[in-house]
Amino acid sequence: MPVEITWWGHATTTVEDSGVRVLTDPLFARRLAHLRRRRGHVPPPAAAAADVALVSHLHADHLHPASLRRLAPGTRLGVPRG
Repeated sequence: MPVEITWWGHATTTVEDSGVRVLTDPLFARRLAHLRRRRGHVPPPAAAAADVALVSHLHADHLHPASLRRLAPGTRLGVPRG
């Protein structure tokens, strides 16, 4: 089974391997402070389906509470210590 990688913009990426979906730094917004999407649309609702969501660091464009609320109940979340 091949690995599938979908880049949704900025640091938001879905990596799927062996039936496991990992979502990195979910950001499901068109704009956040000074950042705005220049290309592409906001990821579709299906992008929020993941077994694990990883947050790389504690900046608002990587740890976005409104986007994390869109994850399915029970989605595991990996965040930096602290």
